[in-house]
Amino acid sequence: MHLSNETMNVGFVKKVEALSGTSVRRCFQCGKCSAGCPMTAFMEHPPNRVVRLLQLGQGARVLAGRSIWYCASCETCTTRCPNKVNLAAIMDALRKLSWDADGPSKESYVQLANRLFIENIRTYGRQYELRLGAAFNMKSGQFLKDLMLGPKLLSRGKMKLFHQKNKNLPEIEAIFNRIEEMRKKGEAL
Repeated sequence: MHLSNETMNVGFVKKVEALSGTSVRRCFQCGKCSAGCPMTAFMEHPPNRVVRLLQLGQGARVLAGRSIWYCASCETCTTRCPNKVNLAAIMDALRKLSWDADGPSKESYVQLANRLFIENIRTYGRQYELRLGAAFNMKSGQFLKDLMLGPKLLSRGKMKLFHQKNKNLPEIEAIFNRIEEMRKKGEAL
């Protein structure tokens, strides 16, 4: 890795710190966060390395990887940190920035699934699994991926063919609108 003024994106790091409400500079790389993380085995950059890359201004490298998408937000890292770096909030901020940028991510299916999940909640007030699975397969280009699983789930009553909207849909829409307003003001991720 070559570090220079051209390769370091300090502005990105400041955005992450502003969104997360914590400083990446407080981390002294003790490794306690990574040692306790249940998802480290699946990450290409364990939590302490994510912070180190941010300290070096390598935000694009973090966003291009899969580590932020495998974070379970269990807050084990935050609890274990002797310097009170809120790494779970940093991971949330990184996911938000990646989502907003539609940037290249090795886990673009995760982003797609998240978007479809939220759209389902906003449209129906709850999850409609059949629509979620069908929309995911169509948009990901995996048209026949779960073709044989669907009938089994339907026959066992695990999934419904028809779905009713939640009766509290106006209240749910108000929650989404309030979150969007808070995001515009910078008060929420």
